[in-house]
Amino acid sequence: MRHSISAAFLGLFAIACTSRPEPREAAVIPQPMRMVKRGDYVRIGPDRIRTGVDTSVVSNPEGYRLTVGPDGAEVIGGGEAGVFYGLQTLEQLRDSAGWVPTVEIEDAPRFRWRGMHLDVSRHFFPKEFIKRYLDILAYHRINVFHWHLTDGIGWRLAIDRYPLLTERAAWRRVKDPKAPWVGLELSDESRRDSADTYGGYYTKEDVREIVAYARARHITVIPEIEMPGHSEAATFAYPEYACPTARPGSGIYCPGNDSTFVFLQRIVDEVVELFPDAPYIHIGADEVGKEQWRGCPLCQARMRTEGLKDEHELQSYFVHRMEEHINAKGKAMIGYDEILEGGLAPNATVMSWTGFEGGVRAANAGHDAVMVPLDYVYFDHYQGQNPCEPQAWGGYNGLPRVYSFDPVRPEIEADKRHHILGGQANIWTENIRTPEHVEYMLLPRLAALAEALWTDTTAKDWGRFERKLDRQLSRYAARGWNYAESGFTPFVAEQYFRPDGALVVRLETELSGYPIRYTLDGSLPSEGAELYTDSIVIKEPATLTARAFRGGEPAGCVLKVPHLLNRATLAKVSYATPYNPAYTGGGDTALVDNRYAFKRGDDRAWQGFEGTDMDLTLDLGEEQPVAGVWTEFLQHIASTSVMLPTRLAVWTSTDGQNFTRVVDRAVEEDDDSEVMIRPFDLRFEAPVSARYVRIRATNRGVLPVGHPREGSPAWVFTDEVVVY
Repeated sequence: MRHSISAAFLGLFAIACTSRPEPREAAVIPQPMRMVKRGDYVRIGPDRIRTGVDTSVVSNPEGYRLTVGPDGAEVIGGGEAGVFYGLQTLEQLRDSAGWVPTVEIEDAPRFRWRGMHLDVSRHFFPKEFIKRYLDILAYHRINVFHWHLTDGIGWRLAIDRYPLLTERAAWRRVKDPKAPWVGLELSDESRRDSADTYGGYYTKEDVREIVAYARARHITVIPEIEMPGHSEAATFAYPEYACPTARPGSGIYCPGNDSTFVFLQRIVDEVVELFPDAPYIHIGADEVGKEQWRGCPLCQARMRTEGLKDEHELQSYFVHRMEEHINAKGKAMIGYDEILEGGLAPNATVMSWTGFEGGVRAANAGHDAVMVPLDYVYFDHYQGQNPCEPQAWGGYNGLPRVYSFDPVRPEIEADKRHHILGGQANIWTENIRTPEHVEYMLLPRLAALAEALWTDTTAKDWGRFERKLDRQLSRYAARGWNYAESGFTPFVAEQYFRPDGALVVRLETELSGYPIRYTLDGSLPSEGAELYTDSIVIKEPATLTARAFRGGEPAGCVLKVPHLLNRATLAKVSYATPYNPAYTGGGDTALVDNRYAFKRGDDRAWQGFEGTDMDLTLDLGEEQPVAGVWTEFLQHIASTSVMLPTRLAVWTSTDGQNFTRVVDRAVEEDDDSEVMIRPFDLRFEAPVSARYVRIRATNRGVLPVGHPREGSPAWVFTDEVVVY
C-alpha cells in the first residue's frame, strides 16, 4: 500500500487552538453510501492523514474507505480517484479548527457517468474560467466535463487543416434575408481572449492544458463537435460542405457530398489527438432541419443510391458513416436522442435530452445511454420564481426537481438497466454572458445533482440534504464561488378568496427552516417585521412584501405582490376578443384574481391573444370613483412571438352602453431581445365615476422583418388588470 497525500489538500488542514466542538450532523455532499459516527472528535492535521490505494479493500476505482480515530485519519481508495474523493469527504467533515468526528465511511458512486456540460459556443469563456469550472466540478465529484465547443455561430476550437473556422470565429445576424449571416474579421487579441458574445477560441495548447488540468482532478473531458446541424459558423467559412441550394451559413452539412465526410473526418482526426483520455466523441446531431436535404439534388441522389426512404434515414446514414470513422480512431460516438431517427448506429451511445424516452429506447435495445432530460437537469432553466432572477431559458428546474432526478426509469427492462451509464446537467449559454452568471446557474443545483448521481436512492433524504446545504453554501462563500440564493426566496404557493372576500395567501421557500418576515404596506421587511406562520389573511387593499432570513441576515430575493384587493379584484370580465385556449391564464377571472405571472412564457398565469387585440370590459359591481388602470405585458423577442402592444386605450361608463375614452397612449417600441415584463400605469387626468372600465391593448399584428419569427402573428400576453 502506497501512502501519500495530495498537495491540493495540504492547505486545508491547518490547526488552530479551540475547544472541542459540540456534536452536529455531518454535512457531507454527496451523502456517503455508509457512514457510522462514533460520537467523539479528534484533531486532524496534514501529518495525521494516511492515504493509499488497495484494491483488495476497495474494489471500485472511485470508491474509498475513510476511518477517523484517535491515531488520525486513513483514506484507502480503489484507485487514485477514490483517494481524491475520500480526502474531499474528510475536508467536509473537518471544522475550521481541525476537529473531525470519529467516523467510519465506506463509499462509492452509484453511476460511473456523473457529468456536467458547458456551452462555450454561444458565449466564449476564457481558459482560466474553464479551469475554475473544473475545480467546482471536482469539488462535487463530477467526473465528466462535456465541453460543447461548436454550435451555431461559434466555433471555439483551432483546427490546423481548416484555419477559417477560427479566423472567422465570430458571426453577426443582419436583417437582409438574402444575406442573413456575415463574417467578422477579428484581431489576434480579440480572437484569443474576448469574452464577448461572438469572439474567442481555444488554441491546441489551451486544450492540452485544460485536459491535463481535468485529468489531475479525475475528470474526463468529452468534446462535442456538432454535426450534421447547428453548424452555421463552419458552413459559412466553408460553404462547399453545405447543400448547393442552401444559403451561406445555412448550418447543415450536405450528406450527399462525399467531400463533406472528408472535411469532418479530418476535423475528427485532430480532435482525437487533442483528447487522448476521452472514450467518446460527441457529435450532437440534434434538431437537424430536413428541409434543405429535401431540396438538394445531391442529397436526393444519395437517398436513391443508398435506398433510403426519407430524410430521417439520410440522417441515420450520415451518423453511421461518421461513427465508422470515429470507431476506427479508437473512440466511441455519442449523440443526442435524435440519432435514434432512422435507426441507431451500431455502437452509438445515446444522450437523452428531450426526456427519458430516448434513453429508455436505447437501453432496451442494448445501447448505452446517458440521461440529460431538460425538464430536470437543464441548468439554463430558471431556478427561482421571482423577477429578480436573471434571464434564463425555458422552464423551471429548482433544487427539489434536480434532487429528484433518477436516470434509471422503471420502463427499462431489469436486465438492461446496466446500459444507463448515469446522467449529467447541461448549461446552454444563449442568455449567459459572464463567468459569474455561469456559476450562479450552476450553484447550488450542482450539489443536488451530485447527490442524485453519486448516492444510492436508499441513502438519499431531501430533509437531510436541505440541512447539509446550509453549510455547503458557506463553503462556496469561503471559496469565492458565486451561488444563487433562489432557494430562500419566498413565492406564493397557494392563494384563494374566502366567502367574506378576504384573500388568503400561503408562502413557501424551496429550502425549509428559514423564517419569513412580511409587511402589507409595501415596505421592505426587517428582522423585526411580522413573522410568517401558516398563511396571511388580507382583508383590505395591500402590497405584500416578504423575504427570508438566514442567520439573522436577509437571504434570497424579496417577494413583492402589489395591488392586492384593488377595485378590479374579482370583477366580472367580458371579452370583445377571446383569449387563446392555449394560454387562458385560468379563464375569465385570470386578469382579476390577484395572481401574477413570472417572466417565463410558460407560466400558466399568462393570458394570451394571438394576432388579435386584448379588448375586455370590467364590471366593478357598482358605480364608484376610478382614478386609473394598471396592467403589465410580457415581451420576449429572442425566442417567442410575444410582443408588447402598440397602443393602450381605456374607456369608462356608468351604464355599460355609453363609454368615454379617458386614455389613449402609444406604446414605445423596445427591441431588446431579452425577456421583459413591462408595467403600464395609466392614470386619468382626474378621477371619474364609473362602474364599467374597458381596456384595449392593440396587437402588433404581424411580426416585423428582423424578428426571428417574422411574418408570423404576434401575441399579446398579460396577467393582471388593476383599477385604482
